[in-house]
Amino acid sequence: MKQTRFTRLVLMLLQLLLAAAVLLPFFWMFSVSLKPATEPFAIPARLWPSSPTIDNYVTAFRPEFRTYFFNSLVVSLSTVVITVTLGLLAAYSFTRAQLTAISALVGLVVLAQMFPHSAIIIPIYKMMRGAGLLNTYWSLILAYVSVTLPVAIWMLRGFLLKLPASIEESAAVDGATPMRVFWDIVVPLSRPGLIATAVYVLIVTWQEFLFALSFTSTKDMRTLPVGLNDFIGQYGIRYGELMASSVMVSLPVMAIFFFLQRYFVAGITAGAVKG
Repeated sequence: MKQTRFTRLVLMLLQLLLAAAVLLPFFWMFSVSLKPATEPFAIPARLWPSSPTIDNYVTAFRPEFRTYFFNSLVVSLSTVVITVTLGLLAAYSFTRAQLTAISALVGLVVLAQMFPHSAIIIPIYKMMRGAGLLNTYWSLILAYVSVTLPVAIWMLRGFLLKLPASIEESAAVDGATPMRVFWDIVVPLSRPGLIATAVYVLIVTWQEFLFALSFTSTKDMRTLPVGLNDFIGQYGIRYGELMASSVMVSLPVMAIFFFLQRYFVAGITAGAVKG
């Protein structure tokens, strides 16, 4: 009994240390966002500002920030809708179709996840330039779909493999058409996997920087990660406003993950069992 208590105590202490190591950068970011302009450079450094202020948030929440926020919202939500829809259709085909060619395609999907963004950005840039889509929403949406779709297919396929095919067969025996089976049975039962995939795609697209920097050239088309560069000048960095903007950028994703974390964990766990 004593050994069990000691083990639990050690595990709890390790968890607390891990939580502190993970949360400390976020706490420091929030702390700097509340400090006056001169306090981030004060010696000795203070973990919490002596005179907290929201002036950095007022300055950071300028019209340009609202434009960046709207652009990120449009691009991210569009990418989520397209990726999750195509991913579910492809994953369902991969799990239900008994063809050798389908297995080969699954292998290609897994292979596509191994390419880093920096390796495919030049071909995608040339295709977008040839199609005349540079500096538009569609250039970012299509680029993000090409990156997130293979992972979405892999996640959803692993989840769909756990759904018993006997339910669909019973519905087919009762006279349901394949489309009716898909929309009325498969889609509702796949809700945890769909939410997990949507949260993953949203996080990836919301914070993506490389494509957004390369495919947009004007301020009115920038997304939030690129817009944060406005606070990094040639002669200095406005840390207070930069951290305030970073907090505002992080809050939407953190809130979504907080409310949907049980679906996210369930979907990730189901997708890791098979596939």
